[in-house]
Amino acid sequence: MEGQISLTDTPETKTRESSWLERTMPAMRTAVEDHGGPSDMLIQSATKSYTAVLFCNFTVFRLRLRGKQHSISVPTLFSDLIPEGVIQKQVSSEPKYIRLMIDDQHPLDFYTSFLCQISGATVDRYPKEWDCCSRYLECSNARTCVHPDKAFAMQCGYRKILSSGRVFFGENRNV
Repeated sequence: MEGQISLTDTPETKTRESSWLERTMPAMRTAVEDHGGPSDMLIQSATKSYTAVLFCNFTVFRLRLRGKQHSISVPTLFSDLIPEGVIQKQVSSEPKYIRLMIDDQHPLDFYTSFLCQISGATVDRYPKEWDCCSRYLECSNARTCVHPDKAFAMQCGYRKILSSGRVFFGENRNV
């Protein structure tokens, strides 16, 4: 065995992750846009163990096609969106993630629509940094966030409230 390299952890493994993501990222970016988020903030980042898809600084999912077990890890925040019948694994070293196993019954392409769904859901579930900005009245009257800088707007808590249909201020106040 000396001098041999593992066929499961070669540069081709990273290429498989990257090529699959390259094919699916346009659909995931569309899902982000459909939820009002800036699609250019959906990026991928490779580590030694996996390739992560991030929205701003928030992990949407991690793809692992290395080693013996292939999987997708999603934040527990998305546990309610996981398709029925998918083999899930909770790992004690990663308590904030749920692993979804990639196998013969659930190949990687099986997860495409789910990953698009959580990419869009990330916009709605992105953690807020503050409650509202100085445009709160304009946003209330429009019933949606009107801030021109989408990246800035992602951090607004009032944006989420408006998207749920509640309006606290202005002519459309309903709370």
